[in-house]
Amino acid sequence: MRVLSGCLRGSRRRSLSEIGRIGIVGGTGPLGRGLAARLSHSYEVLIGSRVETRAAEVAEEASRLTGRKVGGATNLDVARACDCAILALPDLAATELIQEMEKELWGKLVISPIVPMKLKDGRFTYSPSDGSAAETVASILEGSRVAAAFHTVPAPKLLAMGERLEYTVPVASERRETFKEVAAVVSSIQDLKPLYAGPLSSARTVEALTPLLLNLGRLNGGKNLSIRIV
Repeated sequence: MRVLSGCLRGSRRRSLSEIGRIGIVGGTGPLGRGLAARLSHSYEVLIGSRVETRAAEVAEEASRLTGRKVGGATNLDVARACDCAILALPDLAATELIQEMEKELWGKLVISPIVPMKLKDGRFTYSPSDGSAAETVASILEGSRVAAAFHTVPAPKLLAMGERLEYTVPVASERRETFKEVAAVVSSIQDLKPLYAGPLSSARTVEALTPLLLNLGRLNGGKNLSIRIV
């Protein structure tokens, strides 16, 4: 297992503005790998997976991509060790996993880029079971500071390390203080611009941007579309 030095010791309590170690839960997919590579320039980063060896393998790939040390461990160990968790999960089918991490994520910042959507007749549709994915996460992790972000950043662009990411990242959270924490994480990736989108109920609109962008790409011959608000 490849991990950062001392990274699997439990995360100590930090002030609201002090995020030192970011854990990417379910981080072996394109979004998780891209975020790990970009964020490793400013933070200690851990990639999580259900399978420890898979996490270590992807962490090593991310380290080679960025030239920075990225660690890998099980999702539960990553949740325990991080100050901030990013849930790079494809959908809410992993609700059980989130429930398992409730204790480890208590009192921590949790960022959800999860988008419930379906592909039918060549079109993506936003399909939350109730409210939004971020609201569901918040209802499970009642002791965590949950925010919705990173829905408008294409994973392939994150992985293209020479690519400039001049995009806007809407952030939904109940408290402005939480937004400021997330904004610091977003802004650590060069050229990304975080904007406050309102309380967590606004995540319904923010999450729906992803299928919209995918459909715009399909209908107009575009790939990896994003948004920029000027």
